[in-house]
Amino acid sequence: MWVKVSIIFVALVTYWGYWLVQEKHKNTQSFTFNERGNILSELRRYDEAIENYQQAILIKVNYSSAYNNLANAQKQKGQLDKSIANYKEAIRFNNDHTDAYSNLGVVLSEQGKFEEAIEQFRKALHLNPNLFLVHNNMGTLLIQQGNIADAIFHYQQAIILYPKFAKAYNNLGSALAGQGKLKEAIEYFENAININPNYVDASNNLEIARSLLK
Repeated sequence: MWVKVSIIFVALVTYWGYWLVQEKHKNTQSFTFNERGNILSELRRYDEAIENYQQAILIKVNYSSAYNNLANAQKQKGQLDKSIANYKEAIRFNNDHTDAYSNLGVVLSEQGKFEEAIEQFRKALHLNPNLFLVHNNMGTLLIQQGNIADAIFHYQQAIILYPKFAKAYNNLGSALAGQGKLKEAIEYFENAININPNYVDASNNLEIARSLLK
């Protein structure tokens, strides 16, 4: 009896060890395909990158980062519906994937789905309040909805988190100008230009604000 139990135990341990080795091999393979896709994406060879991300997912079906990266490449190709579907897959397999929420929000905003985009940005900021780009994007969508007060808050947060963020200064200046606060707006336009002297939009906004203040 003890001999049989020992044989079964050895068999189970052997199988478990084999399974672990196989899983490690699969993880290594999928990671390699994902990294290769990242390199190809950097080279803007998006079709090849997409193929590698898809291979990574075929090997490891719950690879949330590969879904997010695949969606990024598809977005670059203008395949917005496919990218949305894969951002959602990334979130399904990892509901703490801040990049996927943020990226999904960007694509949805490009499709004019502002309410849905704001919802995704809120989820990203709930997970990580320090995402200065998301704060800026949120502000832009809120401006389009006429919610200037909340937009100003998010632009301010973006600047606090990244004081050299010229675009956020310009956006905040525009929001303040929309409230008739021209002196404050001018200050932020000037800050944007100090950071980026070639910032044409900020220069134009500054000129308009100064002319209205006269």
